[in-house]
Amino acid sequence: FSCPTLQERRRNMWSFFRNVSQGHEKLKKRIHNTRIPLGPKARTFVTFLYITLPIAFGYRLMQYTNNYAEKHARKRIEHLRDESNARRERVMEVVQKKQEPGK
Repeated sequence: FSCPTLQERRRNMWSFFRNVSQGHEKLKKRIHNTRIPLGPKARTFVTFLYITLPIAFGYRLMQYTNNYAEKHARKRIEHLRDESNARRERVMEVVQKKQEPGK
């Protein structure tokens, strides 16, 4: 029993990826070369889907990302506002201490 060397393991790994890639290419060619005849109504429907689905999903994705960004921006703004108020209060304390006549 012997352990495969690093070069043999790399060769095996690349041959595995090459086989997967070749199988994928065969499958793609098989799928893309398959023709299913569609009638005029079905062709119109498929065209409608090809046009509208990316637009609808893109619009929905845009709405989701805008809402997500707005929610997180709101949290960040509130955090900055709280931080700013705390800083302002510290400054006011220092100013008031300096304005007191006894100190």
